[in-house]
Amino acid sequence: MKPIVVTGAAGTLGGGVTRKLAERGVAVRAVDFERPNLDLDGVECVAADTSDHSTALEVAEGAQSILHLGAYHGVHLPRNDGAKSERDFFDANVGGTFNMLSAAAEHGIAKVTWASSVVVYERGTWRLFGIYSLSKVLGEEICAYYNREHGVRVIGLRYGTFGFGSFLDQGFGMLGGLAHGNVIFVEDVVDGTIAAAENDRIDFGMYDLQTPLPFTPEEEWEYLRGSRIEMLSKRWPQHTALFERFEHMLPREIKSVRMHRTLSDLGMTVRHDFPWFLDELARRIDAGESLE
Repeated sequence: MKPIVVTGAAGTLGGGVTRKLAERGVAVRAVDFERPNLDLDGVECVAADTSDHSTALEVAEGAQSILHLGAYHGVHLPRNDGAKSERDFFDANVGGTFNMLSAAAEHGIAKVTWASSVVVYERGTWRLFGIYSLSKVLGEEICAYYNREHGVRVIGLRYGTFGFGSFLDQGFGMLGGLAHGNVIFVEDVVDGTIAAAENDRIDFGMYDLQTPLPFTPEEEWEYLRGSRIEMLSKRWPQHTALFERFEHMLPREIKSVRMHRTLSDLGMTVRHDFPWFLDELARRIDAGESLE
């Protein structure tokens, strides 16, 4: 059985995707800068730097498809106490993407699933995430080029924030107010990534992957004017007490996120949405469980 290559396999997303594929009996070649610590049946763990072209060619050889999830993120920026320079971001994110798409074309690998980010919407301003945003914009262009010129099928996923903070931070983060997009629980990110990798209909596309929110422009304006609890309680009146108790965690403004295209085209669902969070938060409080 030809393996699926998963880069960034030592990270939260890459590790989660590798584990879920392994549970399904899929052969996986798990790749990262340092050898991933994944003792799973059918998983080959490889230490490799895909910013080196010959290395990328080597790790992709014999693969049936590639999930290129490895990259530096906003937490690696110097302003976030990260240690990575602009050149580090370019080599890993831009160079690594070029090399893995090039490897797919050279080896005749038909499908690449690629990790983009909602930071691409910063295009042209670069005020918040700078080189990280630029690297993802350039990465999307590389994907489009290899689709157009070499026939490699590519699905890119513009992830929102995931994998950070407590249960409360993640839940109320779904409402927005973060520079890096609305929060989505990592389990749904893993499911969405695998749905994209398994899709055999889409030739090329870039898809948002955040928590869907149904708010109307009128509701967003009502919330922004200061009627936060009142507005939220109209939609979820059974949870008014939660909105009052955790008012300090409500963001200053909210943003509707439309996910119809992603959910429809990829055939996936977001299981951990904001109504689920409210119900689960109420359950945990009643049961005296941790909110971390």
